[in-house]
Amino acid sequence: MKKSLLYLLSLALLSGCAHTVDVSKYKESPLDQKTADILPPQHVIDKKHPKIAVLPLGEPSDYKGKLSSGAQEAITQLVSKGCGMEVVERGQLGALFEEKKFAGAMDPGADLSGLAKMAQGIDYVILGAITNTGVGASFTPSKTTVNKSTGKSYTSNAYCTISGQATVNIRVVNASTGTIAQAFEAFKGTTSNNVDMANSSQCRVNNPAAVVNQAVDKAVKKATRQFIEAFPNLGYLYKTMTGADGTRIAYINLGKLDGVKGGDKVELVRYVKEVDRIKKTERLTTQKIADVKIADTDMQDNSSIIIIPEEYSSQIMPGLAVKTKYNASGFAGMF
Repeated sequence: MKKSLLYLLSLALLSGCAHTVDVSKYKESPLDQKTADILPPQHVIDKKHPKIAVLPLGEPSDYKGKLSSGAQEAITQLVSKGCGMEVVERGQLGALFEEKKFAGAMDPGADLSGLAKMAQGIDYVILGAITNTGVGASFTPSKTTVNKSTGKSYTSNAYCTISGQATVNIRVVNASTGTIAQAFEAFKGTTSNNVDMANSSQCRVNNPAAVVNQAVDKAVKKATRQFIEAFPNLGYLYKTMTGADGTRIAYINLGKLDGVKGGDKVELVRYVKEVDRIKKTERLTTQKIADVKIADTDMQDNSSIIIIPEEYSSQIMPGLAVKTKYNASGFAGMF
């Protein structure tokens, strides 16, 4: 009974707001000598990040040269910081970036066969197009209202509402084959700002490109979660430790440079062999074990500690893999 109470108390402390761990209370026990039956693939162990090229996005002729660069930079930040991919710069593959036929090539029947020849040495290419752009301005005159209880009147200021919209379409292409690796639903962004204005004759959109760029930025931000889930950072669990009260922690090879922080959740998975008895082939796939939290304690550039929930304690051992998950608070200030 006493041990159970100690365990529950320890678990409550571990799962509290601070996500701290007193590492001195943990040691390697016989339970921590086990390793997974099937280890992660070598590219996960080496933490090799896929190389990706983000090409200029197609844009409406009315905004030629005014929208693509901002959207391209926002997507670049997303895949590098959010997904841990290595972004290839224009100077490394200049011919690919200059090839106009790939910009905005969103037609499912588009011929991407030439892309593979031009994108040697990288894993993925991101293609995109900005569509359905629009701006508007509406005037709201001042209005006087009377508080029936007090009899006092209040007059609101007249204002002009500047609004904009844009849709961003994104596809991820496997560079070695020219086939679609991931197609996302269109991301729609809108923006609306009120500006005090004396009369309706002044209510107009003076800089349409700036307004549409705000909408494009919001559309790309909507892509964050889907990108993180489609292309997670992968790492592995390399050491476990057990406390005298039975609580357990583990060390993983993902850290600050991989975009994780204390309190974030990561997905713990095991690799298993999946057999196709018809084709007589087998491949490695993953099975989810649990979502676990990263501790604030001993957070390093390339490693961190995870807190092992009691119900999964006996299943956790070195050699399991971890996947990053979308954490809203962690990506709020990404751009």
